[in-house]
Amino acid sequence: MVVLQINFAEVNAMNSLRIWFKKVGRAKYISHLDLMRSMTKAIKRSGLKVWYTEGFNPHAYITFPLPLSLGIESESECVDIRVEDGVTPWEVKEKLFDQMPEGLDLVSVEEPFLNAKEIRYGRYVVTLDFENENQAEEFASLSQKLVDEKSLVCEKKGKKGHKKVMKEVPLGEHIFNFKAEAKENVLVINVDLSAGNPVNISPNLFIGAIEKESSILPLYKKFEKKCLLTENFEIFR
Repeated sequence: MVVLQINFAEVNAMNSLRIWFKKVGRAKYISHLDLMRSMTKAIKRSGLKVWYTEGFNPHAYITFPLPLSLGIESESECVDIRVEDGVTPWEVKEKLFDQMPEGLDLVSVEEPFLNAKEIRYGRYVVTLDFENENQAEEFASLSQKLVDEKSLVCEKKGKKGHKKVMKEVPLGEHIFNFKAEAKENVLVINVDLSAGNPVNISPNLFIGAIEKESSILPLYKKFEKKCLLTENFEIFR
């Protein structure tokens, strides 16, 4: 068993910074593991003085407050790093800006304002294309009805003992501020969904649950995360 060695005196001499970036275009298909690798490489190329773990496999300390599901674009992804005392947010942005991979666009660097444990919701925009306006309006009406009735159910991967199983999750108590607006053959849905612990609902699961109740399916789906929210629906920073 490999034991992670941490020099706590060194850690105390480090400052935590939060890097905000967009995840767009082809980058939305990057898995969370590959995203961690990409960010680690970008930080290494930048020459930033960051804290590395000790032991047999030293690596830069980076942590994502909430991983993003595959296939979703985001305007506000973030990753936390620890840098040497004296390294400023401006310096991190300057050195890291040109090292970010395509589709991972650096927005800002700042000191963390809130703890990741305070994340409660994700705010999403879902764009659905249909064959015609009637289909878009019908899907919008059905979506509103199902949300109002709190009758939607989705299946999520879970564990029973040591076994991986599919569990049914009632969605009614995890959907907030729902709005569906159809214009011509396009339906735009704005919705806040539970995020973080103990339940994380992705927009893919939400739309999939509606599709199971509908005879009409969209031709094209686009998912965008706008931001993360706290218990009071304030933007997580």
